[in-house]
Amino acid sequence: MKSVARFVPRSIKNLVPGYRSRWRDAYRALLAEIAGLYPSIEFGQTGDTPWIEPKETGLRLHGFWTEGAELELYENLRPDLPAHLPRTHFRLCKDFVNRYRYPHLRPDLKPQYPRDQLHGFHGQHKDALVDLPDSSAVEGLTELFRPKPGEIIIDGGAFLGFGDLRVAAEIGSGHIYAIEAAGACHTLLRQNVEFNKVANVTPIHRAVWKENGTMNLGTTYAQGNSLVTGKVNGFEPSPHAETVGAVTIDTVVDEFGLHRVDMLSFTLNGAEPEAVMGAQNTLRRFRPRFRAPGRYLRGNTPISEMLRELLTACGYRVFTGQRGNTIGIPL
Repeated sequence: MKSVARFVPRSIKNLVPGYRSRWRDAYRALLAEIAGLYPSIEFGQTGDTPWIEPKETGLRLHGFWTEGAELELYENLRPDLPAHLPRTHFRLCKDFVNRYRYPHLRPDLKPQYPRDQLHGFHGQHKDALVDLPDSSAVEGLTELFRPKPGEIIIDGGAFLGFGDLRVAAEIGSGHIYAIEAAGACHTLLRQNVEFNKVANVTPIHRAVWKENGTMNLGTTYAQGNSLVTGKVNGFEPSPHAETVGAVTIDTVVDEFGLHRVDMLSFTLNGAEPEAVMGAQNTLRRFRPRFRAPGRYLRGNTPISEMLRELLTACGYRVFTGQRGNTIGIPL
C-alpha cells in the first residue's frame, strides 16, 4: 500500500481527513521560522539569480530557484506559508533557515522543537550537541563549539556560504576557508562573499578528499553532490557529473600557510572519512575541534564508525549522536 500511496498526487492526499494536519505538524518548526522571517525580508533577482535580503543580517544572499522536490514541498505547505511568499524564492528562505540561522558550523544551535516536527531541516539539526547521549558533556561541548574571535576554520562542503557569512561576523579577525566542489554552488558562494564584501572568508573551488588529483563529482540540482555515490553512500548514482580538482585538507593548510586551525567542519555527503584521511597532519599538529554528519552508509555500516576509528587514532575523544552526527575534540 505504501508503494501505491507514493504515486497518489499530493492534492488528492490533502483531501484525506487528518492528512494536512499531520503534514503541518511534521513541518511545524520550518513553518514557524519562515513565518517569523517573512515580514522583514526582501526578494529579488539579478540576471538569472534569485536573492533574498533578510534585514536581520544586512546581507544579500544569492541562491537557487525553487524547483523539483522543493517546489513540491512548497505546493504542499502553501496553505500554511505567508500568503505573499513567492514560490520562486521559497527554496532560498528554506536554505536561509537551514544554513544561516542554524549553520552546520554551529552544532550547538538547533530549532527548539521536537524531532518529529523538524521535517525540512537537515540531519545535523535533528542530532545536535544537545541531543548527544552523553548529557554530562553537552555543556562543555556547547561552549567549545561556540565560535570565538580570531579563530581559523576550514569548512569542507560550504554550499552557498550562508553559514560561513554568519560565523565570519562572529570570529572578527579570524578567517574561514570555505571549500565547495560543485561549480554552480561555488559560483554562488563566491558571489555571496564578494557582493557582501566579507573579507574573512576565502572561497575555494575544490573537492575535499584523501589525496590530490582530478575526480568526477556526481551532481544534482543545488545540493546532494558527492564524490561517493551509489550503494556505498546511500545516494542514488547521479546521471550527471563534473570533473573537479580534489585536494586534501593538509594541502589547503600548506597552500595558505596556516599556522593554526581551530575547527574542521565537513558536510561532504558521504566523503567525510576520506576527508579525515587527508587531514591527518592538520589533526595531529593543530588539534582542531571537529564535526561531520555520520549517517551515510558504507554497505550496512554508518560512516560514523569509520570517523570514530580515524579520529581516535589521532588522539581525539569522539561523541556520536543517535543519527550518527560526529563530534571530535582532542584529548
